[in-house]
Amino acid sequence: MRIERAVNYVTALGPGKRLCVWVNGCSRGCPGCVSPRLQKADPETEVEIPAYFADYRLDRIDGVTVSGGEPFEQAEELAALVCYFRERGVRDILVYSGYTLDELTARNDAATNAALRGISVLIDGPYVRELDTQQGNLAGSSNQKIHYFDASLRPRYEAYAAQARTMQEMTLGNTLLAVGIPDAAYIEKFKNS
Repeated sequence: MRIERAVNYVTALGPGKRLCVWVNGCSRGCPGCVSPRLQKADPETEVEIPAYFADYRLDRIDGVTVSGGEPFEQAEELAALVCYFRERGVRDILVYSGYTLDELTARNDAATNAALRGISVLIDGPYVRELDTQQGNLAGSSNQKIHYFDASLRPRYEAYAAQARTMQEMTLGNTLLAVGIPDAAYIEKFKNS
């Protein structure tokens, strides 16, 4: 699977302390994408899932968030990733996709269906800058929908989504990461940096 990075203990992309996985490659090209660097599919980021996550302490996280790039453009690998986490006891798996749930189910392919069966929550739809209300802590624009495949997680996610947007700044080696769904003020802060 093409994985750009994975970071533990993220609190800005879902409830609790999470392992966030950013995949590499997205052909959608949404205007205003917060991760344009992850659009180009880079074969140098190809990893074997078990080896890549061998040292991550999954017993110390509350869930996993998979974003990108576009996770469903690697549907077979996404299904394997979800299975890997499920087999290790992770119950809460959130996936962001620029595709709508209708588009994903219309594919009717085994890998997409397996990934959808394994995830707990899907936030779907392309980011649309004009529909970004700067509200809510989970979706970037109002057209994006939250689908709860594990209904028991819904109260926890709704409480989290009702909070104001937050950004988490972290360092990874010599790189400063800004994690979360940025509002206009946060984007402006780094626009000319």
